[in-house]
Amino acid sequence: MKEKLIALLLTAAILGLAGCQATPERDIVTSKNDGAFESALEATPAPAAEGGAPGQEYTDSFESADGTVSVDLALTEPAVSGPVPVLTARPMEITGQQAERIARTMFGDEEIYEYSEEMTRAEIEQAILDCRQFISDWDGMLDYYGGNEATARQVKEDFEGRIARLEEAYQTASEQTQSVPCDWQFHPSSYYQSPDMQGMFEDDGTREIKAASTREGLPWVFSAYNREEGNRVHNVCAFMDDRIASQDDLKSAGQGMDAEAMKAWALEAAESMDLGEWALLSDEAAQAMGLGGGDPEGVYFVTLTRVYGGVQAAPYADRPTTDEQYAPVYGPETMQFQFIAGHLSSFWYLGASQTVGAANESVSLLPFGEALERAKEQMKMLTKDRLGVYGEDVRVTADRVELALACVPMKDNATDYYLVPCYSFYGTAAAYDAAGQPVMRQYDDGQRQWEEPEQAEALLAAINAVDGSVIQVDRGL
Repeated sequence: MKEKLIALLLTAAILGLAGCQATPERDIVTSKNDGAFESALEATPAPAAEGGAPGQEYTDSFESADGTVSVDLALTEPAVSGPVPVLTARPMEITGQQAERIARTMFGDEEIYEYSEEMTRAEIEQAILDCRQFISDWDGMLDYYGGNEATARQVKEDFEGRIARLEEAYQTASEQTQSVPCDWQFHPSSYYQSPDMQGMFEDDGTREIKAASTREGLPWVFSAYNREEGNRVHNVCAFMDDRIASQDDLKSAGQGMDAEAMKAWALEAAESMDLGEWALLSDEAAQAMGLGGGDPEGVYFVTLTRVYGGVQAAPYADRPTTDEQYAPVYGPETMQFQFIAGHLSSFWYLGASQTVGAANESVSLLPFGEALERAKEQMKMLTKDRLGVYGEDVRVTADRVELALACVPMKDNATDYYLVPCYSFYGTAAAYDAAGQPVMRQYDDGQRQWEEPEQAEALLAAINAVDGSVIQVDRGL
């Protein structure tokens, strides 16, 4: 009962996708304030540098500055097909029409109702009884909160206020609730709260459409958020309603999709939403950023990022400097689909953005060899902690590089930011013991035990392909 009651204190939070490669404590190369980037924007594309061309291979071996990490580098210069732009973008406020189109992609022809936590008279009576029982056991509350009297007293006061609101709501409550079709209008978040939660939170400027529907016979919740104040990040999510359904329900819902089918379904879904062109995040990038993969028969993630002019967006943003003349960066526009046993279990559309112009439709790129040298300087700053693998010896294989567009702060602009071509360098970090043998990590999922080598995919460096500055990686989601 306590767990159920304490849950009443919690409000829904937008998912913070986990895990990204930490950045060095200091920059090796940075030019945000010296005008190099602005000058490079105006340069005309130059012929490829002598001795460098797509397909050329680069190899090297070196150690990190602190001697704890060794790097074996074997990279092929990525091909660039067609002109590469530098775009300007800003957060995009989601419309009711867009929200409905995304929801229809999720739920097809199923009825979509306005989400409601309206309670019947019987449900309110039970909630009041549960609250009163909980706060009547003062010793039990003290024990639950580790003997902290101040916390227990505050919780008791919160519950007393909740009881008062429930008693007021009881006066006008119905014996039964009735579903109302969603009208695709945005409301303050408090509009959807249950009677015992209304009035507890101040309006933070968030406007929301919240709906309920079904998918594969299971209940789902859909939300579209526009944050009109503060960070102005606009998101959409849809997920199985775990108040009613569980992962076991999905696992028993019949044969699910395999990994390739999940990826294909995600791409088709993105296309039907009419939100621009999208592409799958590469397996290397997805795993390095903690955004993809998993067990196709268990929990599996598929992540997409936008494509602009034939160039895919990077799964990270350039963290703003402390200089106040730079606006915040709102993060990469991303779609993430979570599957359980091959069945969709949640969806997130994060960092809704719109392009508003081109700073340069065909920018001159830094020769790849120069970008690689700057990336190697960053790799020499790697440590075990930053890589997240531990052993007597940590060895990094740096063998993948991608050209992508990253969100970069725009000087003297409070609303917009750049989408700038950058080189993303990926690799695999593996731990070895004193005898030179791979370190093995033990796993136990409650049903079986196994071991795997201690290793991780990692983003090793990100270099602005226009001016060679270091991208201070921030997921920004």
